[in-house]
Amino acid sequence: MGASRAAASSAITLGPVTVSFPALVVLIFVTGMIYMGGDLGKRFARGSSALAVILILTMTIVAGTDFKASHFQPFVPPEFGLSGVMAGAVTTFFGFIGFDEVCCMAGEAVQPQKTVPQALIGTLSIATLLPVIASLALVGFSPYDAIDPNSGFAVAFRERGWTALAYSVQLGQLVVLFVVTYMCFLAQPRVFYVLARDGLLPKKFADLDAKGEPWFATLMTGLLVTACGALLPFDTLANAISGGVCVNFNLVNCSVLMLRGENRTRMGVSLASFNGSALAAALLLRQVLKNAHSFLLWLLFAASALALIISFVLLWRSLRQDPALAGSPETLVFYKVPFVPALPCCAMLFNTIMISSMKGVDFLLLMAYLAIVVCPYLAVAHRRRARARMTDNRCELIPSGSHS
Repeated sequence: MGASRAAASSAITLGPVTVSFPALVVLIFVTGMIYMGGDLGKRFARGSSALAVILILTMTIVAGTDFKASHFQPFVPPEFGLSGVMAGAVTTFFGFIGFDEVCCMAGEAVQPQKTVPQALIGTLSIATLLPVIASLALVGFSPYDAIDPNSGFAVAFRERGWTALAYSVQLGQLVVLFVVTYMCFLAQPRVFYVLARDGLLPKKFADLDAKGEPWFATLMTGLLVTACGALLPFDTLANAISGGVCVNFNLVNCSVLMLRGENRTRMGVSLASFNGSALAAALLLRQVLKNAHSFLLWLLFAASALALIISFVLLWRSLRQDPALAGSPETLVFYKVPFVPALPCCAMLFNTIMISSMKGVDFLLLMAYLAIVVCPYLAVAHRRRARARMTDNRCELIPSGSHS
């Protein structure tokens, strides 16, 4: 029995709830490792990351020994079409979670001006190139309609009679699972710590132990992640998580533009209009391609595209009028982004197109996640900003001599 089947057969059904015992063990182990802190976790992460890269390269090289270009005919199978390609592209964004982890850990970098850009570029390059090369090798090795979506290389190797290699691949995938879980887990306690430090969570989340680790935030993260990982099927969350990564990328691009805008209220309205019209245009474009003869759909799509262009022009004008571009060391000393706002807007448009290709259920899960997590955060932040503004106004009304 393969490792993946053995893991699936270890699930325990308790009435309407199915508990994944392997997921429970992995998450408890990772929680304990992060809670202890120290150099053990760092050595584990480096070793497991190297093992993951070696595993992917090994599978790619072995599959490349029997590469057949005829497997790419047709390059886009008719049963999938362009919409299927886009839907498949969304699922790959799950592999870019490492980008998010690097950003969350930037506060602990020794030389952030140098190491953080290098880490981001390296993470994005590896996360993009390795899966693409491995996928090309797998399709060249096995026809696309014969590839197992859950364990492609292992099943393909087993069908060729390479049983030992198939079991080695599955064992390596289980080992790599630890580092993926570890890296996904590592940043969340730091996020809770920063939110608590800024007053957006109870102060208990900002408590540090003797090693400087946010111990309470780590325990709460472990409890939350373990409950979700053990009780919720991954297939239900995979696409929604990938869509969440696209949303995170959009928020990063929005932040780049917000830092370069003097009037943040106007900039926020322009960004909301840009992203909203981009999503509407992308969704309407899918319907237009399905029903090209509908005049109403074409009209709505044209209106959304026009709103998108107007929003981009407003963003561009706001940035050109922003005196901070002339030299605000507090804003621009840490990093520079070229081709603003064209590059961030193109990235947001691409990510929005990816989000629009998600299935209805996945899209609803993503919207529910944003409503539950993002909206309360924005509400609390707005309330704290309003209180700070009221305090400043009161201080201005009090005469300076009244304090004596």
